[in-house]
Amino acid sequence: MKTFSNRVNQENGFTFIELIMVLVMIGILTSIAAEKMMRAAEQAEITAEDMTIDVMRANLINNYGNDLLNAVAARFPSDPFINLSKVPQGYDRKRNFQPTGQDDDAETWVFVPGGGGTVTAEDSGTTLVDFQSAGFIYHQRKDGTVVKWPYDASNGVIGKKQIDKISETKAQSDRDKQRRGEPTEKERLDKTL
Repeated sequence: MKTFSNRVNQENGFTFIELIMVLVMIGILTSIAAEKMMRAAEQAEITAEDMTIDVMRANLINNYGNDLLNAVAARFPSDPFINLSKVPQGYDRKRNFQPTGQDDDAETWVFVPGGGGTVTAEDSGTTLVDFQSAGFIYHQRKDGTVVKWPYDASNGVIGKKQIDKISETKAQSDRDKQRRGEPTEKERLDKTL
């Protein structure tokens, strides 16, 4: 009888080793989930950024077409943000210099005129051999990475995305992707024309 009561007392709860193992497993699962959430958040921001540029491209063509239909001298604006029905969150109309990569510029959109000149078809991501950059559209992401697009005001063309500054967070993420054999955003951008 004494043996039975001792066995019951020994099986009342988890041992210290079992608790440690459960905590380790929870930690591993949490780190995997956190990494996946960070990748999903980064991809969502890139997708929203690309959609914003697509809306701007459509807006340029739409306004030009409306001018033609209304017998108005059709011209593309010197600033691609002009005449947008809805400007992106973070757009600063008064600013004329690129984002710094610092936290206070997070989610900033800005057009910086000048400094362009002739851009090759490959660099502009278009088939235009005479792409004349009137300036660049800049966007700073939440992590501090700054990307830009050349804008040709004479043809109303926004060129392909270029990475201007890479934040340390993005650089670490890119190193992790390379270790896993995944392409980085810069590698994907370099492959597109």
